[in-house]
Amino acid sequence: RNEEDVFSLRDTKMGGQILWLCETVAGLWSRDGDDDGIGGDAADGNGTVSPGLSRQDVLAREGMRHLSMAAELGHPAAQRMVANSLASGILPLSDHGMIVRAAREERRKRREGRGGPASENGGVGEDPARPTDPPLLPTTKRLDVPDDFSSGGEQLSRAVVLWHMSAMSGDVESAMALGWRHMYSASGGDTSNSILQSADQISGGYDVSTGAALPHRGNGRASGGRHYGVLGTCQTALAYYEAAAHGVMDELESGPTRGKISPPLDGHRLAEIYVNGGASVALSGNNKPDEVEEALQYYRMLASRSRSPEPDVMAAFTIANFYYFGLRGAKQDLRLAVKYYEIAGDYNHWEGGGRAGLMHVWGIGMTPDERDLGLAYKYFLQGTPGGLDNCLDRLRRKRQQAGKQDQTGAEEVSSCDSRCANGMGLLHLLGVPNLVKRDTTKARLWFEHGKDLGDPDAQYNYAMIRLGWMVEDVTDFRLRHNEEVQAPDFLFARQPVRSSSYVKYREKADHTSLMSELGSTKGGANSYNGPTASDFNIAMTELGRAATKGHLQAEHRLAMLHTTGAHVPPTGSKVVASSCTTALRHFKHIAESGHTFSRRNRAAWKQYNAGDYESSLRNYLASAETGSLVGQVNAAFLLEQGYCMGMSTKDCTHASVRLWRAAAQQGNLEASLRVGDFYYYGKMMKSRGREASPPAEGDGEDEGDDQYLTDYDANTVPYMPGPFGWTRYILYPEELFGIASKWISGYVNRLKNGEDDGTSSADDGSTCSHEDGTCAPNWTEQDENELRQEEDRQMAIAAQYYRMAADTHSSARANYNLGFMHEWGLGLAQDFPLAKRHYDLAGKDASMAAAIALWAMNLHQTVVKFQVYFQDYFSV
Repeated sequence: RNEEDVFSLRDTKMGGQILWLCETVAGLWSRDGDDDGIGGDAADGNGTVSPGLSRQDVLAREGMRHLSMAAELGHPAAQRMVANSLASGILPLSDHGMIVRAAREERRKRREGRGGPASENGGVGEDPARPTDPPLLPTTKRLDVPDDFSSGGEQLSRAVVLWHMSAMSGDVESAMALGWRHMYSASGGDTSNSILQSADQISGGYDVSTGAALPHRGNGRASGGRHYGVLGTCQTALAYYEAAAHGVMDELESGPTRGKISPPLDGHRLAEIYVNGGASVALSGNNKPDEVEEALQYYRMLASRSRSPEPDVMAAFTIANFYYFGLRGAKQDLRLAVKYYEIAGDYNHWEGGGRAGLMHVWGIGMTPDERDLGLAYKYFLQGTPGGLDNCLDRLRRKRQQAGKQDQTGAEEVSSCDSRCANGMGLLHLLGVPNLVKRDTTKARLWFEHGKDLGDPDAQYNYAMIRLGWMVEDVTDFRLRHNEEVQAPDFLFARQPVRSSSYVKYREKADHTSLMSELGSTKGGANSYNGPTASDFNIAMTELGRAATKGHLQAEHRLAMLHTTGAHVPPTGSKVVASSCTTALRHFKHIAESGHTFSRRNRAAWKQYNAGDYESSLRNYLASAETGSLVGQVNAAFLLEQGYCMGMSTKDCTHASVRLWRAAAQQGNLEASLRVGDFYYYGKMMKSRGREASPPAEGDGEDEGDDQYLTDYDANTVPYMPGPFGWTRYILYPEELFGIASKWISGYVNRLKNGEDDGTSSADDGSTCSHEDGTCAPNWTEQDENELRQEEDRQMAIAAQYYRMAADTHSSARANYNLGFMHEWGLGLAQDFPLAKRHYDLAGKDASMAAAIALWAMNLHQTVVKFQVYFQDYFSV
């Protein structure tokens, strides 16, 4: 269900009909009489008929049992799935009500004497052929759903162990899950990318006697005990993210992209799309809707070679980019990409030809038999007219033209294509029999020109040349002071005669002596002792430039150099200092740029568009546990919208708040506001309605807990903070109908059954029914005090997240709420000057609302002053 080609087919009308027919037939085939009904009889794993469980319930229990067994036997993916469930409290079930039904069935069998003592192994009764130890995932008891990533207790501890075991087996997602948690602990609770910009923001270790975090390099901040289940340091976080990044790069470089093309990432934020109604005009770039199949078909038609008189070159290049990068939801199809790049290159499109040539050089999007280096060379020559000298002259004249203020009437100078320059460097570096002779000097010249044009792959190749890549032949470094090598005839006629000595060219370019470049006199001029300090400095600069442009191979090499540092042989002088925070930042970005996030988030977005919200939520939840901000905000949004997979309202709310909180710690504005709203509007408070009846004796914990949660959620009185609680019924008048309905129901019951049948009279003469929940609880003064304290605590938490949004993002909404809370003393000290300050800050983006609030606050402040004056006057 997660393959992108399925969803590409679903986008078309005929494809959707075909898939609907296949799924319908598959559903009919899997049915077995009336076993799908909740009350139908179904056989469990022992062949025993369970009248209270459906076929789906029995299969779900068996699936969870086998998943637990696979995790115990060391299967990495099973260990990761079980760990995700234990940490989040969300089981891999479509309907969490199965747990309640299974527990009820176990109790019924015990009462009937058929099942013996209850077991947690997923089977019924005692079977010596099955394990007697409880499984990792219980089948008759709910997991605790925490409301924060730092909560979880024993569940979280078991999850950490399973993640570690899975990471040791090479699972990238497990390594990322632990790396993210270790980084949270080491950074003091801040997982935003800005925290890794400074070495002083990450803890370097812990005091062995107290367990307190030690500041990094003596002046960092300690974490204060904030953690996500682990006490991490920069080094421990680096270890996990390094393992994840190595796994990502191994998969990319051994895959069809050869590590040269990054996987397409999806950045849609469902909450932002929902707020803007899905209108494309009001959405940011990452939230734009996917390109429909009909539009891609139109581009393909324009780019067809059979189109008369000739194909549309720009259409061919555009559709090739869609397939090459996987833009706007299009599947990353490299075979189609090279096809349309070749069409563009055949009609003298330099960039399209350059990309097609590079794909032929690396064999991307084709079989080995289809690879054509001659065609690649043709495209490269086309994009570098006149050879290297002409390209250098073009670049020089273009820079001069850009520096002139008056360019009236001047003809624009176009430079050579950077991809073609990089391709020429690769052909000279690798050598092509009967076509291009291997020449390291010419390769370096082409790479140097390509990097000057801004090509990230040329920058990476130039840096690797400086570090000694592909220059292992001793003859490449032998000095030839009096020998000149004539270029082959098939090369550029205007290119002057140059020396092929790598060291001699480097001596001229760097303006350093030859012997200092070699670093030693023991081997003489004919020995190569590795890269020099100058080489390392230039290489680090170019690797950094390529990394900022998304070149994962360059960033991976840069991260490894920062991890271990580098020394110049043979003196051993240090030229690259090791930096944990810098290496951690690069490894984290590489891990998040791999197929792990790409597959999860892209599949989840397509499933959401297709209406498969449960599968979408599953993928977003798995992505969220690895630290994906997109996964966290989207999974939290879906849970908040009510896609809870059978969980109770309380558990679903906790799961949503847990993810919003994690996203807020990563610096997401929407998440900070959402968490603040959860606490500000009392969604995390206990019900102020009637208390649910406790479970009947002998009913068991799970069934009673389910009944309690149902009553808990169904009888919550609407809550509105502040002095204007009555305004809720103006904004939501439909809630008055619910209150009136309960009162009328109690009155009818009194007339029908009398006051002795569950009806009581309140102190004010009104009637209510405990059965229907129309009686208010008998609050004592102590209960009122506890409620006030709980409200203050909730408001203080809301203020914390509003302040986070105001300080970090200058949010007008957060500043307005903080001003209101300071004005009325909601969770914060009543302070009119501070309230005015926040209202003024909110007025920059919401001037009318802030102006009204300031006018009302001035009136409120005047009333308070009069109250204080009269109190003082009468007290005297």
